[in-house]
Amino acid sequence: MKPFKFNVAVLMLITSIASFAQTKLVYSKSFETDLNTTAIFNLENTAVAIEESEDNMMHFDYKIEFSNYTKKEIQSFLDNIKVEAVIYQNHITLTANSASKVVSESFEVDSPFGLTLDSDFFKTDSLNHKISKKSKDSIISLINDESFKAILKSFKLLDKDKNKKPLDLSKVKMYKSLFVIKLPKSLKLTISGKESQITFREDYKNELSLSLVKGFFKAKKLANAYNKIKIENANFKSEEINGGKYNFINVTNGLIGSVSQVDINSELSKIQIGEVQKNVTITDFNSEYWLYNWSVNFNRFDLFSQYSKIHYFYPETDYGLKVIGNNTVNYFGNTKVVMQPSKKGEKFNLMERKLKTDSPSGTINIDIVHGVIYSYDQAFFKSEN
Repeated sequence: MKPFKFNVAVLMLITSIASFAQTKLVYSKSFETDLNTTAIFNLENTAVAIEESEDNMMHFDYKIEFSNYTKKEIQSFLDNIKVEAVIYQNHITLTANSASKVVSESFEVDSPFGLTLDSDFFKTDSLNHKISKKSKDSIISLINDESFKAILKSFKLLDKDKNKKPLDLSKVKMYKSLFVIKLPKSLKLTISGKESQITFREDYKNELSLSLVKGFFKAKKLANAYNKIKIENANFKSEEINGGKYNFINVTNGLIGSVSQVDINSELSKIQIGEVQKNVTITDFNSEYWLYNWSVNFNRFDLFSQYSKIHYFYPETDYGLKVIGNNTVNYFGNTKVVMQPSKKGEKFNLMERKLKTDSPSGTINIDIVHGVIYSYDQAFFKSEN
């Protein structure tokens, strides 16, 4: 049986085997910048963490820690990695790629008869029309969840008779990729990524243009009206997005703490939003959304969708609501309302709620065709904190 290999999508530390690690420097370079400096990162099969620079320099620091690799294996691993950063006319270009995928952390165990887990760490709550309401803070906790740190110690080796025995951590083959890029506050950044893991460890307020195909993206706060983000066949997690245009294609694990002043185009994705804030527009095809909370002044929310499945909880304060569409089903608890398809495909008014006060939270406008809406009254659901 081939060795069992497991990749972790975020940086973590396993102190039990840290003493066996060998650290190898892959690349290190710094550049002076000014207010007019721009940069583009071309990443393939690479994992990077981006932080704010404490000076006006841009710093690239790429190291890899190896545990239980031979010298020959380490050299072969490093030979596959190509990194180069150059500056020309105040524009910095970074190219970083590898012939094989480099993740934030990976370990490999020799297990001729297989491995097993004491418990199911990968079990997730099923999200159907009977769901629990999540708070914004609980979504942020999911974004930053690192419970997987216990996974390695919970593995058990199986012998030929299927008996379990503890995993000897001193024999685990593991590497950690530590590629940290530090950026000045004023820098305009473009990232083109493929099969890469990109993590913004701090709030990022500069203009960001990013395209990621396959891989993993995680950020704290992204706040810029000119941001252009495209995520395709990859995971997306951000504590807050404020401003900009986002394009999600086949995002299977989308977690967003809060959204504001954002225009989202999506298809074939699954996205949970902890709180909808001011002026959010979503245009979707065949995705599933969970909208758990609304700010007290969300102002206006517009959803244009086809073949979508939408879960939303009613705002806690006064709000307006208008839903139009065709061939759509709406569930209110155990009540089902069906909007039958029309011969000419005309849209009809499915439901409308008039404002009751002069100072509402905002208005929810939904235009949906061939879709399903699940509407939840929070009074009947226990909130997850």
